[in-house]
Amino acid sequence: MPFIWNENYSVGVKTFDDQHKRYIDLANQIDVLSIQDGVSQEKILMSLIEFSNYASLHFSSEETYFEAYKFPEQELHVAEHNRYRETIKEFLAKAQSPNADVKKIAHDLSDFAIDWLLRHVISLDKHYTDFFNERGIK
Repeated sequence: MPFIWNENYSVGVKTFDDQHKRYIDLANQIDVLSIQDGVSQEKILMSLIEFSNYASLHFSSEETYFEAYKFPEQELHVAEHNRYRETIKEFLAKAQSPNADVKKIAHDLSDFAIDWLLRHVISLDKHYTDFFNERGIK
């Protein structure tokens, strides 16, 4: 069952909310691939790489704002992003193995990604809502 965005996950910054929505869409697409018959390892790998690249783009967006506005929780936030990046690298390395069960890896990655995003948004991203909104970023 796909994960569906709702406003409870909003961080009050349209750019980041839109990026979170796209991230969810990509994670859901990976999960769909993981249950389809006849999907090639290459197709799943390409989707995993696209997803990884998009997550990196999103993190870079947040980190650019953190730096530009001197967000006080920047260090903690970036450390979480870096742990995520390392985990995704591990998923990609497993998926690139010649005998990898890419469907299982894709499903596991999708589950991990959605769970991580929800925990991250609730525990960290919502901390920057007031900070950025007070600076006119909505």
